[in-house]
Amino acid sequence: MKQYSFDHYYIYSEMTTVLQELAAEYPGLIKMHSICTTADGHEVWATEITNYATGGALEKPAYYVDGSHHAGEVTGSMAAIHLIVTLVQGYGKKDNITNLLDNFTVYVIPRISPDGAEKVLTTPEQLRSVNRPYPFEEWMPGLHPEDLDGDGVIRMMRVPDPTGVWKAMDKDPRILVKRSPSDFGGTYYHLYPEGIIEGYDGVHVQPAEGKWNLDFNRNYPLGWFPENRQPGAGKYPLSNPENKAVVDFVLSHPNICGGVTYHTSGGCYIYPPGTKPEKQADSRDMRMFKEIGAMATEETGYGCFNIFDAFLTDTVNYSSGAFDDWMYSTQGIPTYTAELWDLAIRAGVPNVYPRTTPKTDREKAEALSLCYQWIDENAKQNKAVPILGWTPYDHPQLGKVEIGGPDFKFTWQNCPIGFLEQEVEKNTNFCLRMAAALPRVQIDKLAAEQQAQGIYKVTALVRNAGYLPTFVCNEAKTLGVDDPLTAKLETAGVLLSGEAEGKIGHLEGFSGVKALELDSSSYKYGNAKAFHQEEFVKELTWVVKAPAGTEVSLTVSGKKCGSKTASITLL
Repeated sequence: MKQYSFDHYYIYSEMTTVLQELAAEYPGLIKMHSICTTADGHEVWATEITNYATGGALEKPAYYVDGSHHAGEVTGSMAAIHLIVTLVQGYGKKDNITNLLDNFTVYVIPRISPDGAEKVLTTPEQLRSVNRPYPFEEWMPGLHPEDLDGDGVIRMMRVPDPTGVWKAMDKDPRILVKRSPSDFGGTYYHLYPEGIIEGYDGVHVQPAEGKWNLDFNRNYPLGWFPENRQPGAGKYPLSNPENKAVVDFVLSHPNICGGVTYHTSGGCYIYPPGTKPEKQADSRDMRMFKEIGAMATEETGYGCFNIFDAFLTDTVNYSSGAFDDWMYSTQGIPTYTAELWDLAIRAGVPNVYPRTTPKTDREKAEALSLCYQWIDENAKQNKAVPILGWTPYDHPQLGKVEIGGPDFKFTWQNCPIGFLEQEVEKNTNFCLRMAAALPRVQIDKLAAEQQAQGIYKVTALVRNAGYLPTFVCNEAKTLGVDDPLTAKLETAGVLLSGEAEGKIGHLEGFSGVKALELDSSSYKYGNAKAFHQEEFVKELTWVVKAPAGTEVSLTVSGKKCGSKTASITLL
């Protein structure tokens, strides 16, 4: 078995090779295909992982994972690849993985924006989602970030000026802090990204409008707003081929019951809705998100929060068009956004969610100081690019400047490679647990009792042994996209009673039960609920006229829950 290392970030060719090798070595467990060919000629690969010997992929409930909606957030792509490798190579060796792939399907799209990720990984450039001009076809006037000193990193650039608004921090002169209202007579600076000024007039230095501003996670058809409100949203929902390909994939795989979309950074799991407060959403669904999210916290140490309540600073003119909202609020599929890696948490900066007041200038400076200290301590051992102290540079337009600062891409936005394996592994562990929470429909009993010569009463017990109900979440019911189970009885005999094929409704999962608490007023378990058995189990009956030796077959199926079949022979 080939060992795949997670001590570096894979460029497109290496990612493709890994997927192709796995598909070739484990044809009974994984298939891959392209869902989109990008403008730069890269394929957006989708993988399908299950034990095909126990049924086809669409015949089982499915779990979905993706990475790289945002090109620079390559840790997420590596986490998705790590999940693929872990599933395929762990089958037959680890009981939880074997059980998972025997009963479920996992779909993984590891790199939604291969064009953008390749630009990020092979050049000093930083970008949001993809290296396609937007919203302007040509470069706009102003300062464009560029690696001027050729060290492979776009850092910061400071320019000494008596009217500058920044000064060196006493505790760490590499950090610039804002001047106080009474600061005069010292050394002050203007601060810019390292770069060149397009159309420089010799006086004004303004940031240019970005050349590659598309944001794939603002292009989905739920809560979409145009560019004036939501930068990067695209000309219309699903205007990006990559976004449309993802939506088409989800719609063509109706067995998807839940998932995670990987991003960076922040060290948290966040869940929908992102277009309204949690208190306006379905209470049972929110409890479900919290219960599953608690497993994410156990495995990763990340907190779990509602998007709208914990993250939106403007609850009126908020941005949306996000994938997790589209999944939950139009398809009824519970989906988390995982914000992998958090330098600030590692550095000991207090992690406050939700934050009701902005950080003060002093708090920002102290947080930055802790982060710089952490980078200094971990740079060599964990292969992080060290912070560059302020270094003189002759700028072709501004004259004497100084370039310095950290490597944003691989300290703040993504983890240093020395931390990559531990970061992706703990998130894979959560995915394995969440995937195991999907509905588990099973036929507990199929039996026949002879009522008279050639007349049999056929009885079946159909159960959901999973955490999630067969309707997955209440939002799916509200949307009308839940798919009730169908029972189909097949026999060469004559059916005297009962439907040969018909809807049998839904089966509850144990997510429907709240945790016990002691009712102090009456000294009993106040919320212990004895469910009626039929909420988890349905008994189905038919009367069949047939000679002994006739076979009877029952298939129970649903788009979300896949298909289960059992057979008996009449005696």
